[in-house]
Amino acid sequence: MFISGFLVKPRSSKNGVSKTQSAGNQRHKSSLVGTSETTCATTYPKSFCEWLAGIIDGDGSIQVSKQGYTSLEITMGLEDLRLLRYIQHMLGGSIKMRSGAKAYRYRLHNQLGMIKLMNCINGHIRHSARLLHLHRVCQVLDIPVIIPITLDAQSNWFAGFFDADGTIGIAMKHRLPQLSIRVNNKLLQDVESYKVVFGGNIYFDSSQNGYYQWSVQSRKDVIMMLDYFKSSTFRSHKSRRFFLIEEYYSLYDLKAFKPDSIHHKAWLAFLDKWNKLMI
Repeated sequence: MFISGFLVKPRSSKNGVSKTQSAGNQRHKSSLVGTSETTCATTYPKSFCEWLAGIIDGDGSIQVSKQGYTSLEITMGLEDLRLLRYIQHMLGGSIKMRSGAKAYRYRLHNQLGMIKLMNCINGHIRHSARLLHLHRVCQVLDIPVIIPITLDAQSNWFAGFFDADGTIGIAMKHRLPQLSIRVNNKLLQDVESYKVVFGGNIYFDSSQNGYYQWSVQSRKDVIMMLDYFKSSTFRSHKSRRFFLIEEYYSLYDLKAFKPDSIHHKAWLAFLDKWNKLMI
């Protein structure tokens, strides 16, 4: 059968890796695909592994060089250096500022570190392109690939993917403030899980060569995301805005956004705090 572009045809062997004949009469390795029970236990907490997989699915790159060396790279803006430092603390690796860009790049490439990483994120990576790259790295490291299970509201993957590709903002519509939580991606299937678990809607935006955007705007859906935030670990600078959602709705109910409201100064002070969290 075909999985992630690879012909998987396991045969009995000492290392669990089989060979298959390609169309070009060349020999290629075909790695086993299984469930979470087929791999050894990881040394990292499950919550961290789920969150890290979300980060990698959004802003990461798992690679195999022409020489056969494996590596992980994660690139994020200057404001999320603390997030990358946390990953470095957990995995090792290095962080460098990208030349000519306002961003930092985290990199892990030693073999032992990559083996530990694969055993951590294997079964949690689900982005279409990243799953293919995971498969290639696992082939090199002789690690069976785990197909990701269906997500639920307890998974920290959503927090990691939001830290990478999510936004939370306030816009004025018909003279009323509208708070929305959004997650963007090029492929529909890579944002569908948000709609299944948290509701909301998915829109297609034709700008930037086209992408899909999941969004929640209703108070009920936003509060559901807030409840998830309280039970999960977000680490990006933008996620700090979740702490202000309850204050936003309190001021909204008072109609403090209206210029003639007695509470308008409190609204302006709130907006100042809101905007400073993105600096």
